[in-house]
Amino acid sequence: MTRRAGLTAGPNASANETATRETVESNSEIIAVESETRLRYRLIHDQLKNAILRGRIAAGLVLLEGPVARIFGTSRVPVRKAFELLHEGGLLRTFEGRGYLVVGPDGPDGPDPQPLRVPLSEAALGFDEAPAPLALPSISERIYHDLEATVSIGIAFGHFRIDESEAAETFGVSRGAVREALSRLRDLGLVEKSAYSHWMCGPLTARAVRHDYELRSLLEPAALAASAPLLSRDTLNASLREVERAIANPERVDSEALQRLENSLHVDCLRCAPNKKLLETIGHAHMPLTVNYAFYNAFDLHPDTATLIEHRTVLRYLLDGDANAAADALRIHLQAGQKRTLQRLKVLAVLPEPDLPGFMQRIA
Repeated sequence: MTRRAGLTAGPNASANETATRETVESNSEIIAVESETRLRYRLIHDQLKNAILRGRIAAGLVLLEGPVARIFGTSRVPVRKAFELLHEGGLLRTFEGRGYLVVGPDGPDGPDPQPLRVPLSEAALGFDEAPAPLALPSISERIYHDLEATVSIGIAFGHFRIDESEAAETFGVSRGAVREALSRLRDLGLVEKSAYSHWMCGPLTARAVRHDYELRSLLEPAALAASAPLLSRDTLNASLREVERAIANPERVDSEALQRLENSLHVDCLRCAPNKKLLETIGHAHMPLTVNYAFYNAFDLHPDTATLIEHRTVLRYLLDGDANAAADALRIHLQAGQKRTLQRLKVLAVLPEPDLPGFMQRIA
């Protein structure tokens, strides 16, 4: 009898195959659990970091793993990892007692706050209501930010076709998950589909930058003026505090923090405008922001003070209740931003092309 390649012959064949399958399934489960834990600690870290930076958690509050884990509906393992990252980032401090202390308003360089031991609740952690048990993002959401970062850097260096199959293999997901993530990037204007249904991105040219800034200079001030009366003062004050901290310590602001500052002004402050079509059109013109992302990542730089001061001016006018002055200040900021972005695009043009993954295929 002919033995088929790849199969184990003999009376133990079935047992061997079963054992192998169980081992593979067990390893897959372990990988899935580890992946889930990584996602959970990142979600907890991001939510606590945002609340601390916005001043929604009292300085000196003692954070303990158990109570925080109960609030988030998770185990202590991801909470412990989130605390460690926040400590490394200077937002939590160790002290003689158990747990960590939330830093004071002066940041990690300020004096140690007095320990504040109160029962930990949703309100104490800066949440208006109890956070739902951590729902892990879909597969497409898990790869979205990595894909966005790759495309954002790539378009500053040329014209690329994105191979869906190779991207799926790179990320270890299905083509459907990649397609869903790319569709979200298309909504932002970062990628497009060709007549032959190929995903394309770039090149980000000086002309495209000028056109997008021209559109934004016309529409964003109008959206801000319409949104201003509906904005929360607490939200504005929190944004202003974050900008003030960035101005005082710009070296602590990485590209991720800068993106958060940009979104605070150019997305969050506009979102209350009742004309949603207006906001959708503005959202399609945010591609030049990727130049700044690529620029700061390429040189490991921090934001220039002029940009931060312009942000602060807009926020102060909003807090003063002067929507028209805020809109004018935003227009001036966008005009200055166009000049800075075009200068950065020139610098990027003379840099060697970064190492991009294989699914980014250059088009001559």
